[in-house]
Amino acid sequence: MNTESSQNWNKKLEDLEKEINNSNFNSQNVVNKVRAWFLYLPPTGRVIVTIVGLIFTLSLLKTVFSLLQLVISVAILGIIFYFIVNFFK
Repeated sequence: MNTESSQNWNKKLEDLEKEINNSNFNSQNVVNKVRAWFLYLPPTGRVIVTIVGLIFTLSLLKTVFSLLQLVISVAILGIIFYFIVNFFK
C-alpha cells in the first residue's frame, strides 16, 4: 500500500514537472499583450488606467515605508530594552 501510494505521488510529481516544463509562459509576451491592450484604449481610458496605477504604486510605497519604519522602531526599542536590562543586572 505504501509503495503504491509512493508511486502515485511520484507519477503526479512527474506529470506536474512535465506540465511546468511544457508551459509556454514568457514574461515578454505578457508585457507585449499588456502594452497592446493599453495602446488600444481611448485617451480617457489611458488617463484613468495611469491614475489608478499611480495610486496603486503610491499606496504600495506607503506600505513598504510603513513596514520599514516599524522594523526600525522595533530595533531601536530592542536596543533600548537591551541596555536597560544590562544596566540593572
